[in-house]
Amino acid sequence: MGSLVTLDESIEVERPITEVFAYVSEFSRIEEWDPAVSRGHKLTSGAPAKGSEYQIDMKVGFSLHYQIIELEQDRRMLMTVDSRVFTAREEILFSATSSGGTRVRYIANFDLPRPLAAASRLFPAGIDRVGKSAMNGLKRALEDNFEAQEQSRTLALADRLVLPGLWRFTRLGYSASRRNWKPVSAYLGDRHAVVTGATAGLGLAAAKSLAALGARVTLVARDKSKAQAVARELRKETGNKNIAVEICEMSVMSEVHKLADRFVAADQPIDILVNNAGALFNPRQQTPEAFEKSFALLLLAPFILTERLQPLLAKSTSARVVNVSSGGMYSQKVQVGDLQSKYGKYSGSVAYARAKRGLMILTEVWAARWRADGIAVNAMHPGWADTPGVEKSLPAFYKATQPLLRSAQEGADTIVWLAASTEAGKVSGKFWLDREQHPSHIFKRTKETFSEREQLLKVLGELLIATSEIKPKRKARRSAA
Repeated sequence: MGSLVTLDESIEVERPITEVFAYVSEFSRIEEWDPAVSRGHKLTSGAPAKGSEYQIDMKVGFSLHYQIIELEQDRRMLMTVDSRVFTAREEILFSATSSGGTRVRYIANFDLPRPLAAASRLFPAGIDRVGKSAMNGLKRALEDNFEAQEQSRTLALADRLVLPGLWRFTRLGYSASRRNWKPVSAYLGDRHAVVTGATAGLGLAAAKSLAALGARVTLVARDKSKAQAVARELRKETGNKNIAVEICEMSVMSEVHKLADRFVAADQPIDILVNNAGALFNPRQQTPEAFEKSFALLLLAPFILTERLQPLLAKSTSARVVNVSSGGMYSQKVQVGDLQSKYGKYSGSVAYARAKRGLMILTEVWAARWRADGIAVNAMHPGWADTPGVEKSLPAFYKATQPLLRSAQEGADTIVWLAASTEAGKVSGKFWLDREQHPSHIFKRTKETFSEREQLLKVLGELLIATSEIKPKRKARRSAA
């Protein structure tokens, strides 16, 4: 026979009960606020409900199995806990305070084996500290009073020395960085996120995470049947019914304009825009509109879409634009006189990196221009992630580095953090990897002059106007590599 030990702890926070309940009820996120937890995993699909199950890995080396047995929206959660060490029943109660905030009460009844029960009687303060530590962590998470990390000189130096910084692109870098991450308790239930390239890889991972956080998500994709299947799967997995689909071939500017037209006609605020759609092309290809495909997909398309959606972003109270870039941009300078890689021997990797360099320039320009509109614009590097695009476009690299590649979800984490966290909304015009600021250049030779920047903006602006009138040709042309 064991012995029952009870914990009863409460906190109060100045946040609406709906937001607090949304954060706490998705119980896999306990890793963000309980210092004793290593990782939380949701084992069942759908929104939190009676029957939802979670595996909670503890830092001391064992796991807990949670199951929700009763759930009352914005009021109460009752869960059973099983492990090889103890069993428990945990209840979390939510009530509104007179100031409009929320009181959270945590009651746990632990059935401990005799040795642990004896230890708890000898050292009653020990188990109380565990409960207080978790609740203090929850209070800190819900208060959400964090600042985005400033650029580290050590990180910047490692990047500039190249080899010391490369390991951070791997899953090892991700694991090292996440030890210092802050909770993300911001409420997304009233926010609209648009994600391009959303049916595979980083885009799919980001869309899934944003949907799980409660955002209304619009998936932008070129394949209608695939996009609809992904939307159905996301609704099932996350329990979020607000998943919409927009079909657009992002390398064709007439389609990008039509996509923007549809959003503008709807006249609804866009809170989050993730410019993710991308691919690496070898040999050189042209679109039906006779643009080099890397330039069209990776630079011109996000320029046109973002510029045209700016009024809808400005309607948001705290809009975010997240540009998915690449560490490859560190090796290249934008070539304003050859944006479409017409001259010299063509390299798909170089064309890709130059386009991403151009996107970084746009990130900085938009951040400065739109600061007064409350729009935060940032770029991010996903690290070396195991995605279909990497496997297809860079097979030799993929084969050599596969043991060190991150998952798509790990690669997309910084997209979601930039889109969702309160502190990321306070910073704009920066380049991020694993929620940490990195320099936008590591070599002086990649820095554009003021006149080159102005010329890039001029060319893109002229093409925005010109492409609003063009019609695609019937068949794409391909030039020699």
